[in-house]
Amino acid sequence: MIPIPREVRNGTSGSHKPGKLRIESCPDPRLAQLLAASWLRVMPEPCTGESLVRFHSMPRLAASHKDMHLISITEDAITLSAKSYHGFLYAIQSLLQLVFTVTKNGQSTLACRELIDYPAYDWRGLHLDVSRHFFGVSSVKRYLRIMNALKLNKFHWHLTDDQGWRIESKLFPALCEKGAYRVEPDGSRHGGFYTQDEIREIVSYADDLGIEVIPEVDLPGHTLAILAAYPELACFPQDFCIPNSWGIFDDILCAGKDEVLDFLSQLLSEIAELFPSEYIHLGGDEAPKARWKACPNCQSRIRDLKLKNEEELQSRLFHELAQGLAQQGKRVIAWDEILDGRIDKSLIVMVWRGDGKDAASKAAENSNSYILCPNQLCYFDWKASEDSPGAHGISTLANVYSLDPSSYSRPDLCLGAQANLWTEHIHNEAELEAMLLPRAFALAERLWNPNADYQGFLTRLNDLEGYLDTLS
Repeated sequence: MIPIPREVRNGTSGSHKPGKLRIESCPDPRLAQLLAASWLRVMPEPCTGESLVRFHSMPRLAASHKDMHLISITEDAITLSAKSYHGFLYAIQSLLQLVFTVTKNGQSTLACRELIDYPAYDWRGLHLDVSRHFFGVSSVKRYLRIMNALKLNKFHWHLTDDQGWRIESKLFPALCEKGAYRVEPDGSRHGGFYTQDEIREIVSYADDLGIEVIPEVDLPGHTLAILAAYPELACFPQDFCIPNSWGIFDDILCAGKDEVLDFLSQLLSEIAELFPSEYIHLGGDEAPKARWKACPNCQSRIRDLKLKNEEELQSRLFHELAQGLAQQGKRVIAWDEILDGRIDKSLIVMVWRGDGKDAASKAAENSNSYILCPNQLCYFDWKASEDSPGAHGISTLANVYSLDPSSYSRPDLCLGAQANLWTEHIHNEAELEAMLLPRAFALAERLWNPNADYQGFLTRLNDLEGYLDTLS
């Protein structure tokens, strides 16, 4: 199984022969539907006999983890016990892996035993960039099903960047009319966006799978798609084009104009209503300050607010946006560049540069909670080996497995970790999954169980070869 469970206790000497599924006492029809549909895909045909799977809601013991669950396998039945909907989801995934593994290996029975399990970290995430290359609803749902199979529970959806805006806005329709499509170097047109109904559909779909969707609206940099639609929001307005190349661009949102803050406040309020998550990611990365240094409005704002420099101006912008979003029950996440200024302790830092040690230490010194995604380990657009496809550096399967959140500063402030999948060089779902897998298995295990066993992991990974092919 991946992730490896916390505790396995041997049962009686007997065994359970998987057969036609019968479900009893299921507390939620969504769980029954998921189990029934998946059971048919992991069981060989034809099924003989019967498997009774019984659900049991555990008492809410304060001393145990909210997602704790138990799987008890006896000759007569399989009992799934949990404290929460999520706990039952994770128990189902463990059971499906067990059934798949024994049937794949030509075995016909499950050993009688008891598994006790719960996650080490509440933030076990995957990120997907849909701005550089757009992926439609069906591709996003497939991504979510993979997450569910690996017990990953936070979907960081990178919805905006220089190369495309992907969220329908009723308040600012030009964002999609002018910001969602670009002309490629070969003259073709690339792009797309999610309607608000499609976003609600994906959020609901993810929720059924126990996954929280966290949107990212990158600002004040990486905003040429916004400026192409509303050029007056720049320090020096002009006719901006959506780039069909990658990199960092000098033109960013102006932090010295009141109308920019008004625009962002309205836009973010509209977006926040689409996503029930308590979190919203506002970027804050790779924002060159050349335009701000030359902008009379930005310089006037720095003087009026008695700020030291442009980095503190960015911090001020984030502070004001965070205050507004807090009224909608949202907490702001941003990339670790925000630590270059003075930031409020309520902001959550996403640690990404290098091995992440310095940024985590800086966040800890400021008492900011943080999430790990150091690019040396957790950037899945990086090559998986010297001769494999990918950009930038190399992050092997072993590198990903070496991630140890407990080794960073103030582990009590670490919410968990995630892997990021940027799509500048990823054009379709097949390429996406080739970069995601099998490294996502390693990430999932390290965030679930603090006890590392890489050689055992490789054996279990081999046992699960083809398992994700059973996903619908």
